Amino acid sequence: MQIAVFLDETGQPAPLNAPGRLFLYEGSGTDWALIEDWPLAVPRAGGIPAVRDAIERMVFAISPCTVLISAEVRGYVYSLLQEQYGFSVWRSTGTVVAMLASVCAGEEERAKQAACCDTKPEAGCGSCGTKVTALSPPPEVRPEDRPDGSRFVDLAAVLAADARHNSRSVLGPILAAEPFRPLEIRMDHQPRWFARTLSAMGLRFTEDRREGALFITVARQKEHAQ
Repeated sequence: MQIAVFLDETGQPAPLNAPGRLFLYEGSGTDWALIEDWPLAVPRAGGIPAVRDAIERMVFAISPCTVLISAEVRGYVYSLLQEQYGFSVWRSTGTVVAMLASVCAGEEERAKQAACCDTKPEAGCGSCGTKVTALSPPPEVRPEDRPDGSRFVDLAAVLAADARHNSRSVLGPILAAEPFRPLEIRMDHQPRWFARTLSAMGLRFTEDRREGALFITVARQKEHAQ
């Protein structure tokens, strides 16, 4: 399960209308791994359109996660998350691991209740939730094929061009494609999930910072060993 937690500078849950950082975790029970985190500030100027735009960017950044822990659960922003994007929003206290474990258990219980409900979700059942609007998926990103058989993808440019993408949605399918070919990636920084995931896939990488960006070359372990 993936759960997002919005924290202030002291590490405590904060309301989304205050400055803070959004932390995305994956795991279950008391075993959780931090995938990535971002600074987040919902704009005070610009009115509702600016708020909606900021929330939409947040939703796409943490997709497919739809569970959020915050200091508040009421207000326009939270209604938008729940009614428009189908989020479950929880208010919790304690250590991060304790909050994650508690919310995970709550989500599992809600899922059991929803499975037993005979009412269609479109009807607005209290257990199943209300009907939500589906988000259009971002277009598939295809890497550039190079003459030497390797591939290249400019992750920084892709993320800047389409807010629906995140690093995992772009790189995941490319890294998993068979047969695997050496891949060079241009990015601003290394995602938190990157090293752990590549190790599990039997891949290794080298880094080279140049031209104001980070270039990472990915190859199979045995290819790096040669």
